[in-house]
Amino acid sequence: MDGSSEEYILRVLRQYSQIPSEEWDKLSPRLGHLHLEKNKLFVKQGDRTSRLAFITSGIFRVFCITESGNEKTLAFRTKGQLLAAYTPFLENRDSWYSIQALTESDLVCLSLGDFKSLSMGHPCWERIAKEYIVRLFIEKEDRERSFLVEDAKTRYLSFKEKYPDLERLIQQFHIASYLGISPVSLSRIRSELKKASH
Repeated sequence: MDGSSEEYILRVLRQYSQIPSEEWDKLSPRLGHLHLEKNKLFVKQGDRTSRLAFITSGIFRVFCITESGNEKTLAFRTKGQLLAAYTPFLENRDSWYSIQALTESDLVCLSLGDFKSLSMGHPCWERIAKEYIVRLFIEKEDRERSFLVEDAKTRYLSFKEKYPDLERLIQQFHIASYLGISPVSLSRIRSELKKASH
């Protein structure tokens, strides 16, 4: 892996915790590059997962398929964010969701087993894991709140605020799925907002 990628990953991880140079020297040799074509899966629902990844380019969605066969988009992930089916890994269970590249993407990967081993050493790795879990919890709670107290139009406006550049880069039915509405309803909301802005 090239030096610029290493520097980038170090900056990402330092959002969670300071990392001593000797600890980074332990992690760095274990990192590997992965390129994914558009629509390829990083994690497949029903599989056991063993990788953590840092997004260096591309857009991903986290989604599940219900018993009735419907797709439900849970979250989007973009450059600088982490990807992992971390809770299923900790519980030694199959992943109940998939993670799909919506664009051609590049990742820097690490074995979750290697990360777990590092976590048993220096406390910086444990802090990173805890901070990651906290951020996931906050995201989950915010999403649940939005479905309980906001209407579809408000959820759409919140989506645009959270992901300002995403709408022009991904397909509308993925956005509709994330908002919990049909593509037709999304089109109607967008039309109403466009009319109101004129």
